[in-house]
Amino acid sequence: MTIFQIIMLLATGFFAYQVYLYIQNIDEEAEPAFMQEQEKIEMEPTVDELIEQADQAYKDDQIEEAQRRLEAVLTKFPDSSEGMNKLAFVLAKQGDKVGAEKYYKASLEIENDDLTHNALATLLVSLGRTQEAEEHYQNALAIDDNYEVTWFNYANLMLELKQIDKAKEMYQKALDIDPEFEQAKEELEKLA
Repeated sequence: MTIFQIIMLLATGFFAYQVYLYIQNIDEEAEPAFMQEQEKIEMEPTVDELIEQADQAYKDDQIEEAQRRLEAVLTKFPDSSEGMNKLAFVLAKQGDKVGAEKYYKASLEIENDDLTHNALATLLVSLGRTQEAEEHYQNALAIDDNYEVTWFNYANLMLELKQIDKAKEMYQKALDIDPEFEQAKEELEKLA
């Protein structure tokens, strides 16, 4: 046997011994690393679960906790229009109308929906920005003209702008959609 063959035999033996040690240390009960990672991913809450937790905090009158949870939602899921809408709502309830407007508008960039236009319009009315509010009510109605609350809110704006005939028409439209809409009935009766 040559020296080269002896070196090769020793190297092979060394590697065989290392494989033997590795096999002896394998825990047959342990899950592979990729399985552990998958379980970790599955255990993380979904956007819906996080929003539900924020909703519960709001229902429990823990407004600041609801805000923190919604901010966490947007940190993890920055494109959640529902998270933005709910955060805007909570901010508005806390008096942060500028922050609320920011999140309503960001939500509309992701998803152009009538409820967000309606909410933003109502916020803009409270800020005295009636022309912008009217545009958002019109956008909401262009998306869904069968939502009585939008007609009611728009009618309130028309009333504030002293456009009584338009307000009457809009209250009536709300009642046509939902004949049991008490607030619309009351407002219409006041104008009769």
